[in-house]
Amino acid sequence: MSKRVGVYGGMFDPVHCGHLAVAELALEALSLDRVLLVPCKLPNHRHAASATGAQRLEMLALACAGSAQLVASPIELEREGVSFSVDTLAQLRDDDPDTDFVFVLGRDAFEGLPRWNRWEQLLDENLLAVVSRPGVCVSRESADLTQLASRRVTSPEALFDGGRGKIILLEELQNHLSSTRVRAALSEVEDRSESANKRVDDWLPATVRAYIDTHALYK
Repeated sequence: MSKRVGVYGGMFDPVHCGHLAVAELALEALSLDRVLLVPCKLPNHRHAASATGAQRLEMLALACAGSAQLVASPIELEREGVSFSVDTLAQLRDDDPDTDFVFVLGRDAFEGLPRWNRWEQLLDENLLAVVSRPGVCVSRESADLTQLASRRVTSPEALFDGGRGKIILLEELQNHLSSTRVRAALSEVEDRSESANKRVDDWLPATVRAYIDTHALYK
């Protein structure tokens, strides 16, 4: 059987426990061999990161150190220009044609997919796993634009059973943390807010928190 590898991209500015929850959910629900967490170098549709690419990759490596199946990948940082997921996935397939790659993304990202570069090509040429919280559904508009009804499968076996252009919804995520909330809490820590300090400790792996403090990030 071919290896099954998830590809989970983002700014990871910084990586937090919510990101890890998404990766671990995909890993378990789809019986993946591993998940690549890919920090974006230059985004196409949002502001640039606060931390450098090297810093974000180092934080990801620290966050993934406890699991052999979570891997921080520099693939987009090593490529010139704007980071496009469709190019990253194509490069991974070309480099490792015997592996089945599945693109992992949150529901919010999936809702914005029609604004992505060559998004229809991304849909047609790949397998997608959309992670969401219980009871939070894809909007009708996004479902129509992405042809979700015809692309959707309901089991990992159907997802990986030959052919591309398929989507599976994983609606079991309990964590809805965002990097924006983490950065806001980190700025409150600077003001010596005890409640913000506790939130940050709850939201970040300890090694990532230590790295942020050591390098005085997000001040």
